[in-house]
Amino acid sequence: MKKPTLLIIFLFIFANFAPAQEKVFYSSFRPQGWDIYLSKDDGKNFSKFTKHESLDYDAKISPDGKWVVFTSERNGRPQLFRKSTEGDSLPRLLVSSNSMQDQVDFSPDGKWMVFVSTHEGNSDIYKLPFSPSDTLDISEAVNLTNSKGGDFRPRFSHDGKKIAFSSDRAHETKPHPRLVFSLQRTGDIYVMNANGGDTKRLTYSENWEGSPVWSQDDREILYYSADYLFASGNKTFKLYKMSNTGTHAEQISPDGYSCLSPILKPNGDILFTGFLEQPNGFSILGLDPKTQKIDSTWVQPMNMLNVDYHDSGIMLYHGGETPPREPTNINDFRGDLLVKNSPQRINDLPNKALSLYGVRRSFAAPATPDGKIVYGVSEVNNFQEALSPFAYVILLLPFLAIFWFIFGIYKSIKKRKTIPFWKHIVFSVVALALVMFFIKYTDDQLFTYLLPLNKVKPFLFIFGALLLLLGALSYYRFTQKKKHYKPIAPLYRLYAFMFIPYGLLVLYAALMLSSFFNTEKDFYAVDYTTNEIKHLFNFKPDPDFNPQFSNIIDTKVTPDGKYLQFSVGGFRRSPEAKGGVYRYHLENKSLENVTDLESNTGFADYSEDNTVMVFRSGRTGNMDIYFEENGNTTNITDSPDKEAFPAISYDGNKIAYCSDVNGIDKEGIVKTMDIYMVERVNDGWSEPRQLTTFSGQEAHPHFSPDGEWLIYTTEEFGINDEQPLIQPFIFSPQMYGEISAIRLTDGKKFRLSHNKWEDGTPLWIKK
Repeated sequence: MKKPTLLIIFLFIFANFAPAQEKVFYSSFRPQGWDIYLSKDDGKNFSKFTKHESLDYDAKISPDGKWVVFTSERNGRPQLFRKSTEGDSLPRLLVSSNSMQDQVDFSPDGKWMVFVSTHEGNSDIYKLPFSPSDTLDISEAVNLTNSKGGDFRPRFSHDGKKIAFSSDRAHETKPHPRLVFSLQRTGDIYVMNANGGDTKRLTYSENWEGSPVWSQDDREILYYSADYLFASGNKTFKLYKMSNTGTHAEQISPDGYSCLSPILKPNGDILFTGFLEQPNGFSILGLDPKTQKIDSTWVQPMNMLNVDYHDSGIMLYHGGETPPREPTNINDFRGDLLVKNSPQRINDLPNKALSLYGVRRSFAAPATPDGKIVYGVSEVNNFQEALSPFAYVILLLPFLAIFWFIFGIYKSIKKRKTIPFWKHIVFSVVALALVMFFIKYTDDQLFTYLLPLNKVKPFLFIFGALLLLLGALSYYRFTQKKKHYKPIAPLYRLYAFMFIPYGLLVLYAALMLSSFFNTEKDFYAVDYTTNEIKHLFNFKPDPDFNPQFSNIIDTKVTPDGKYLQFSVGGFRRSPEAKGGVYRYHLENKSLENVTDLESNTGFADYSEDNTVMVFRSGRTGNMDIYFEENGNTTNITDSPDKEAFPAISYDGNKIAYCSDVNGIDKEGIVKTMDIYMVERVNDGWSEPRQLTTFSGQEAHPHFSPDGEWLIYTTEEFGINDEQPLIQPFIFSPQMYGEISAIRLTDGKKFRLSHNKWEDGTPLWIKK
């Protein structure tokens, strides 16, 4: 009896002295779930080779056909597992580490394996003996590339002497053509010796060229070339081949197909991942390079990616069915609200135990103290849905314009003997020009200059009244001409019939403009343990808001758990764009606007006692950080540089934010951001202290509850796979897609995430 008693006492003491399990909620753009599918009859019949709810992907068959090594996230971070192709044995961990392992390949004799790992920071290619009966430690692996960039998709030559791979090491990042804050990468094909020496660059591309494979005689290399930046205006993914020295490159895939991740079968046929509109996106296709014939035998109603093939007829790929729309994750990613295996418990920080909850939404949905995740959604998915029934009345204007234009031409011909031909032509031109002017003006004001509705309405009132006045004058002229039996009298009547409906419709637009757009949002709370969902409230933006400024972003629960705080506005627009901060009281169900709506204001954060607020605003013409306490507001940055994403410590004594003051200019389009911090000093604030100095984007800081740590997202470690291979699943490939933490006492940084998905906007809350 003594042993159980001692054990209970020990567990009690340990539980009381163990670090509290604080929580971090973050946004994750990873897929819902993938498995490995395997066939032993040359692809005629496939069955699930892995059956785990987490992600299993990037599988490779060993040269002897006895083993499959694949990447799995079943333990949290991506790690290499092996599983026998015979029987139904359980997968076994192949490499032990706290980093990512992925994209494995084998030497032809099966003695060695190479793979991509983030063991020393960014993605490098490592080499280990292949020993399926052992679990090796990542510290035993040899780093073959050790470059400043990312290295991906290694592939042994058939003689085992060379390794081909892709890398972004030779290129600086550049802004995305449309999403300029997102920095994109460019990749080329390289070749090195099997021991990592004598590295040679083979391609010089402005796109991405990747996933190299060797021909049977090692004289040629096959690869894909992806114009994923849409620089040409077209999304193109094509297969090429070149000599093993990088010369004589030529396209080998037919136009009209998107081709990725090729492999070469012994008979010379090519298998690759292709994108099809139906049935479900990505599929495994075959290509006869001689005839250019595409084989779609393996297409299934599911996503299929990264095929591998063995001479014995074993064939595999990873993928899964497109998940359905879940009622707990409305109008965002398909599938579950939380990523698989949430929470992931990590102990990377000294004396800190964290539970990481990945939320599969575009922005981190915050959690309430009672275990709810809160987010706001709109039922609008396209421009047509954004228009309310009131707006469709205005469609009468272009129809009337076309009618009057045609009718005027008709009358010019019919009445040419009594009324000069050109007078009815003028009527036709005026009828069309007035409506074209109305459409062009409202489009410019609302969607180009993004003016608030209350700035557009006055002109519409004046324009509508003027049209009615012209209509009245035209009718008066008609009556006068008719009294004197003038042949031109009917033309004035036409003008009256044209001007008056035009004027009424324009006045209708002025009166009802705020009702033309569906800008309402609904907020929901989801219990992430039971998946129960509850509607919280309906939010209607200010009626004078431009419809493009009705977006909700940066939703948070205040540290005391009493309020839901969120921002509404045009956040990536100019400082003059409208925006504001709102708070919803979770207990008494009241909503309040806590900032004005006269400038681009948002991204607020509160101290734990709700007495101090920090936010970003463009009220001075610059994007600055403001501090509000006891009714007094102070601009604490007051600079021409761009600042954003402020966060305040729980005690209200520290403020962190992002700034491009020392950022790197990217082609004159965007500057990179770093994280800065200020602290209370007597009755004011200290000079800003720069916490991060990496040359890329770093953003979205958030304090730990004790104020000793700062968590944030960063692109310091680059991307961890070829950009075109993960582009379809994420908003923008890891534009700053890893989560790190800084210990504020000494500035030491700790990396918390290792994967190839976009993870960001972390929120650190108490247990």
